[in-house]
Amino acid sequence: MTTYYLPNGQPYTGETHVMDGGVRMSGATHTANSEVLVTESSNSNPHIKDGRSPLQTLCMQALRRYGEFSPGTVDGDVLLMFIDFANMVIDDIRMHPYAPTSSTINANGTTTTVPVTFNYYESLSDTRDIDDIIIVQGLLYHYAMQQGSEKLQMYMPMYHRTLNQQLWRRLNGYTVRYKENTDYDLTEPYGQLQLLNINNSSSDSSY
Repeated sequence: MTTYYLPNGQPYTGETHVMDGGVRMSGATHTANSEVLVTESSNSNPHIKDGRSPLQTLCMQALRRYGEFSPGTVDGDVLLMFIDFANMVIDDIRMHPYAPTSSTINANGTTTTVPVTFNYYESLSDTRDIDDIIIVQGLLYHYAMQQGSEKLQMYMPMYHRTLNQQLWRRLNGYTVRYKENTDYDLTEPYGQLQLLNINNSSSDSSY
């Protein structure tokens, strides 16, 4: 999936055009208001051209990382369970404070902002407009929890950190940074985030 950012760090989702020399600009055609866009690709499976990997591919990636058996030996029942796990990740995204939104400018000049909706996975061949790395980390976390594995202590903070980072970047681009507290609170996965005020770095505020 290719993401575009304006020079000020804000994500850009509108129409684009390419100038001579391969420079991508905002707007369907070139005007005085067109801005140079920064292009970023986050496809973890480059051979898949539509930008998002099918769930089955992400399941195989997660099982390889889990490392306790060969992914090729997994039966269909386990993969069906992974559909449930992936839909739990979608639930996490829906309720996340950084859930992505979409804005449209109305004819009267007002802006309407609505949440981006994500439907559940229904089969292993489905794709969703979610970064591959979020799904893979979520599958690892939920599988470790289902197995009662000690790996949960590693996969839980990794999953929530990835979820926080990727959703914040999609929602706000690179305009504000955050830092994480040293201690990870397992009862409050988003409590470790502290937004950094880029105008007054001395006045940090916890999320």
